[in-house]
Amino acid sequence: MKIRKAFKFRLCPAQEDVVLLKQHGGNTRFLYNLLLERHNQHYKQTGKTWSKKAMILSLPKIKKEYEFLQTSFSQSLQQVAAHLDMAFDRFFKGISKFPQEKTKHHLNDSFTCPQKWRIGKNFVFIPKIGEVKWIKHRNIEGKPKSITISQDGEHWYCSVLCEVEIEEKPIKTDNIVGLDLGLHDFVVLSDGTKISNPKHLKKKEKQLRRASRKLSRRKLGSKNRTKQRAKVCTIHRKVRNTRKDFLHQLSSKLIKEYDGFALENLNIQGMLKNHCLAKSISDVGWGEFVRQLEYKSLWYSKAFVKVDMFFPSSKRCSACGSINQSLTLSDREWVCTNCGTIHDRDINASKNTEQEGRRILNTVGHTEIYACGEKSSGLKKHSSETIFNEARINSLKPICIQV
Repeated sequence: MKIRKAFKFRLCPAQEDVVLLKQHGGNTRFLYNLLLERHNQHYKQTGKTWSKKAMILSLPKIKKEYEFLQTSFSQSLQQVAAHLDMAFDRFFKGISKFPQEKTKHHLNDSFTCPQKWRIGKNFVFIPKIGEVKWIKHRNIEGKPKSITISQDGEHWYCSVLCEVEIEEKPIKTDNIVGLDLGLHDFVVLSDGTKISNPKHLKKKEKQLRRASRKLSRRKLGSKNRTKQRAKVCTIHRKVRNTRKDFLHQLSSKLIKEYDGFALENLNIQGMLKNHCLAKSISDVGWGEFVRQLEYKSLWYSKAFVKVDMFFPSSKRCSACGSINQSLTLSDREWVCTNCGTIHDRDINASKNTEQEGRRILNTVGHTEIYACGEKSSGLKKHSSETIFNEARINSLKPICIQV
């Protein structure tokens, strides 16, 4: 089975290269905002969206109108139209919000080169920029398809997108584990294992508050404000990198130890509307963890099941199956009135999630399963179970189901 995998490397550009990189990133940002503005105007006038093909065909005229765009690689500008079209497609499908204009103050410009680039031992050749040194800390697997140059504050990175062939193995359902995500403990497993929440943002919150206060006092447009903004970006980058490192190490460890995973399908966007918990929920990174666990399950042929958010995992007794309707959010331990079992709230929820996941996996053979790439319009529902069409699913491929 073929998958697409990205390999990210740190660039070490010279001062003249930094000027060119900023120019290319600024051009793609300017073009994105311009195409977004004209797309909205076109929709108001005609009531129809502006297609990707029409946006690409308008680029020669736009480059004559704004001559500084000619300094950028033409295919990188075409990728801007493709990215904007993808953003609108995600908006109309209800996946993301309406596309917004990009700002230069976030210091996160990027551009993509699909062709005419090459990789050397200690450098990457970027069209219209030249050879830029990089830190190649690992080997690249598969067939390279494109590169994306991105800015993160004062740092620049090159992400190489490759097509990799992975071996398909029969899945095993013996060692299935249930996961319960939380804020006090990041995740609780059905075997009793608890992983505490590292609270990455809280550790840097005092430092970030001071740096942000200094930034607010700097004069708009001054060099001191630019320097201070870079310092704030550096703190945010450290928090982001430590969080990603923790999530990658934890998800990889779980993949090695277990044959499959069952977890609740959380409505994270809805939970973020609770202003008392929004910052803690954003810091913990549930969505990114589930995303990593899902695609790694696909890579390593592991079972992956999402249980419906309305399944009473916390209120249900994992021993006898009775429901405790009087359970509140503050009750961390409770006693089942039917069988007398004393439950830890989180461990009980993870055990119930595991049991529900196993039940779904046992009934999968009687349910129609669709392989990845087929249209979801033909997807059928069997009672409350809906097959999750995000990965190739059959007897030899990872099971990825949402109920």
